[in-house]
Amino acid sequence: MAKASENRKLVYEILLELERSEQKADTLLHAVLDKYDYMEQRDKAFIKRLTEGCIERKLTLDHVIAQYAKTKNGRVKPAVRLLLRMGIYQILYMDSVPDAAACNETVALAVDKGLGGLKGFVNGVLRAVSREKDRVRWPEEERAFLSVFYSMPEWIVDRFVNAYGTEQTKQMLEAYQTHRPLSLRVCEGHDAQQLAGAWERQGVSSSASPYLSGVYQLENVPGVEKLEGYAQGAFTVQDVSSMLAVYAAGIRKGDTVVDVCAAPGGKSVLAAELCGREGKVYSFDLTEFKVEKIRENAQRLLLPQLTAEVRDARDYKKELEGCADVVIADLPCSGLGVLGRKADIRYRVQPEDIASLQSLQREILSAALHYLKPGGTLLYSTCTVSREENEENRAWLLAQFALEPVPIRERLPQALCTESAEEGYQQLLCGIPAGYPLVDGFFVSVFRRKQ
Repeated sequence: MAKASENRKLVYEILLELERSEQKADTLLHAVLDKYDYMEQRDKAFIKRLTEGCIERKLTLDHVIAQYAKTKNGRVKPAVRLLLRMGIYQILYMDSVPDAAACNETVALAVDKGLGGLKGFVNGVLRAVSREKDRVRWPEEERAFLSVFYSMPEWIVDRFVNAYGTEQTKQMLEAYQTHRPLSLRVCEGHDAQQLAGAWERQGVSSSASPYLSGVYQLENVPGVEKLEGYAQGAFTVQDVSSMLAVYAAGIRKGDTVVDVCAAPGGKSVLAAELCGREGKVYSFDLTEFKVEKIRENAQRLLLPQLTAEVRDARDYKKELEGCADVVIADLPCSGLGVLGRKADIRYRVQPEDIASLQSLQREILSAALHYLKPGGTLLYSTCTVSREENEENRAWLLAQFALEPVPIRERLPQALCTESAEEGYQQLLCGIPAGYPLVDGFFVSVFRRKQ
């Protein structure tokens, strides 16, 4: 029997490690791809696609396994379940992989991992799925169907349907399953069109964002550090929703900005560009590792006006009290708006986490307001779609502090705005409005401190 491909072996080891540990999927995957950086780009792309797909579609894959893996007690060994997820994902979702190859490679991998005694079982399940993949049975009840078909825990589906209705929920769930290109922003002083041409010559396809000038969506990226212009500080990686939040704050040249939960640093970097060399950005985060990454990025992008240091956001720096024209409070949250980029969040976050996150956010906001001068601007944002962490905290801020809302419609793309933008806040939803390029589910709210 032929040996299993090295690519699939690596995917299996990544998935096995994620089952055993509490590591975040994107962190582990990036570490593995960095370690095997010598691989061909197509091999790295295959590893990334299969790993992320098995994580993202886990509930769906397990539903299919339950239909075709008939065992005496209804149980499948965890190691075998991983193999079946890998094989079934290739059969159902990877058109570039022939079904026969998916079956044969998975059986070979079972043998390679010491599970040769179960190779007949693995082969039988995968062959059956291959024959009947257009006849998979799905739950009849609507919310159960949405949960299984889109591989989303039912409690999240319930929240979405209750808040946004069934049709918008379907749009959001579909969008979360849609491939997302790499988003980056070309920095001031660099020629965006010239860079785009250089990327094309590197085999990278790029398209300009319709929402913001100088922002591009890239496909087939061999590694960000290898892109033309990286070493020269010509661009920085940042999602569009994150950029929109910063633009909503209305930062001006010469402003002093405090970013209280700054990592990975994209908002601090954009704020530093907007306030210019005559301004100042103080960037705080909780760990030295994250803060050092912000410093490295600021150095690469030639932004001496940005300084970063380790600080718990609940403990404000007294020397900076009342100094800030703008405070950026993009706070820890449940992450229900970025499930398309970080699929494992859906399995890690639990309903009870939301109440504790709301409490933490209020602690941080109470401390962050010490930095804000009279007339200054507070940006409160999250990457979630939970009312407790968004609208309820906004109402709490207005009730507890001398703040007033700042209309933001003129600061955001009109296609993404609803009436609430005139009231100083906007809930961005992934996949909505239909027909427009995807943005992450992001909550943006802006306030002014009363004089």
